[in-house]
Amino acid sequence: MEQQNPESSTEPSDDHCHGPVHTAWPVFFGVSALACGYIGMGLPQHYYQPLFAALVLLLGWRHGAIDLPNTSWRWPMAVILFLLLCLLFKLLIGGGTTHPFSWLKIPVIEVTTPPEDGSWYEKVVPGLDVNFKGIPNLSDWAIDITKIQTLFLVATLVAAMVRFQPFASLTALALLVVSIPTLASFNWDWVLMFLILAGITFYLRSPNGMYPRIKPHQNPES
Repeated sequence: MEQQNPESSTEPSDDHCHGPVHTAWPVFFGVSALACGYIGMGLPQHYYQPLFAALVLLLGWRHGAIDLPNTSWRWPMAVILFLLLCLLFKLLIGGGTTHPFSWLKIPVIEVTTPPEDGSWYEKVVPGLDVNFKGIPNLSDWAIDITKIQTLFLVATLVAAMVRFQPFASLTALALLVVSIPTLASFNWDWVLMFLILAGITFYLRSPNGMYPRIKPHQNPES
C-alpha cells in the first residue's frame, strides 16, 4: 500500500482569509448612505416600499446573501439595511399618487354679492367675476403610479426568472418610461452617493465582503 506523502497534507491552499470586517464599518457607510438618500429622494411615501424591503431582507438573510452579526450590532445593522432597502425601492417604485389632469380647468362666471354699504348701482347691477375651476371627476382624478411601477417590476422579475428575455426587456423599458417624471425630480448628486455607499454597505455584509480573501505569497524556491 502506498503511503501518503506527508508534504501533500501540509501544502498551503490557494487562498486564505483575513479576519472578518468589523461591523462598525458597514454601520458607518450605511448611516452615510441613509443621509445622502434622504437628501436626494426624501422619505418613502408608499407602504409597498417597506413591504418589499422587509421581504428582500428576510430572503437575503435566509439564503446567506446578507450576514447579520451575532453581537449587539445585530439589530442596528438590520434596521440600517432595512431602511436602505426602503430607499432603494423608493428609487424603483417611488411614483406615489398623481393627478394627471389637474391642469385641466374651465372658466366659470360667478356673481359677486355687493357690499351692504355699496352704492345703488352696485345693488342694481350685479358684479361678475371670472374664475378658473377644475372639471369635477376629471381634474381631481388620481392615479397611483407606485402600483403601476410595482406591476412592471414584478413582471420584469418573473420574466427574468423564467428567462423570457424579450418580455422582461419590454416590461423593464415600460417601468423606466413610467418612472421618468419621478426620477427627474430627484437630486441625483446625492442619489449617486447614496447608491455608492449603499452598495459598499451591502457588500461588507455579504460573506465575500466580510471575509476578504488574498492569495499567499508564493515561495520562489518551490
